[in-house]
Amino acid sequence: MIRLLRQFARLTRRTDGLIIVLGLLLTYLLIQLYGSGLQAAVNEQPAPPAAAEAPRDQEAEPAAARGVPRGEAAVRFLMYNTQNYFVEADVARSQHTRRIKTLQERELVADTVAEVRPDVVGLVEMGGPAALDDLAERLAKRGLVYKNRRVLTRWGEDRALAILSRYPIVEDHSQAECRLVGQTNRRMLRGILDVTISAPGKKSERRFRIVGVHLKSRVGDNPSAAQALRAREARTLVEHVQQVMQRKPNEPLLIFGDWNDGPGDAALSVMTQPRGSRFTLRRLSPVDSRGEGWTLYYKNGNEYCTFDQIYVNSELSRRMGRKSEMGVISNEKRRGASDHRAVWCDMR
Repeated sequence: MIRLLRQFARLTRRTDGLIIVLGLLLTYLLIQLYGSGLQAAVNEQPAPPAAAEAPRDQEAEPAAARGVPRGEAAVRFLMYNTQNYFVEADVARSQHTRRIKTLQERELVADTVAEVRPDVVGLVEMGGPAALDDLAERLAKRGLVYKNRRVLTRWGEDRALAILSRYPIVEDHSQAECRLVGQTNRRMLRGILDVTISAPGKKSERRFRIVGVHLKSRVGDNPSAAQALRAREARTLVEHVQQVMQRKPNEPLLIFGDWNDGPGDAALSVMTQPRGSRFTLRRLSPVDSRGEGWTLYYKNGNEYCTFDQIYVNSELSRRMGRKSEMGVISNEKRRGASDHRAVWCDMR
């Protein structure tokens, strides 16, 4: 201001200098009067739209926003056909002759399960409650304690489906007497095992619905009739699973089983239909260390087959992603444990 006054004194000596001084004073006053208001107006201007506000498709949405457990520990699931794990203490449920599994074979089965140290084990061809307890005791000696157990038995069939779990089994909707679709009296040979596991999470529990089946084998005098029965059993299972997903579409669901058919067989085509809907099932494709996915060498057909398969619903598939850990355990080191190979995957 002082500098301006000095300039004023010098410039007033000339007429045209007065005009310049007045202009300078007017500029100074305008800056003082409106300067702060202009700065505030600049500060109040809306920020440019954030990248997150741009149109997004569902796949590009962050995992946390879609409810995917980020940073949660995987829950490892293993399925294993133990090839007639019969023990003396189980009561026979059919007229067929049972061969009791030797102690050495039982130890080999336990070694196979312990190789990947699963949290949940889905079992096929267990003899019954005593057989399940026998295996659980052998696994406990290997540091794997499964306090939560379920076994699904049915009169007329000695082979049972079973579950061993480190985590609580909070629901059991298993059906031993499951009527076949389109039939009045006929039932699925081994029923449908259906339980819900509650695993711990960082913020809350995580529930996983686990369903297990064992479809009609290929052994018999009439292969066509056996194939037709497997197809009907698969349709019965799909109907059961569709009802589950309609009631709880956001619940992760895994289906394991010995299907006695491969992925390309007609009986299992119903498992992945309809494609593109929220109720679509995805078949996992685990492989062993050599990149091979077969689970059984079928002597009668002289071929390697993928009879042991795992399917997941769209919710669990989304959570697992395309890079989820999974595999097939080679039984070369444990010949005699079972004629099947065990399959495992990590659930999230």
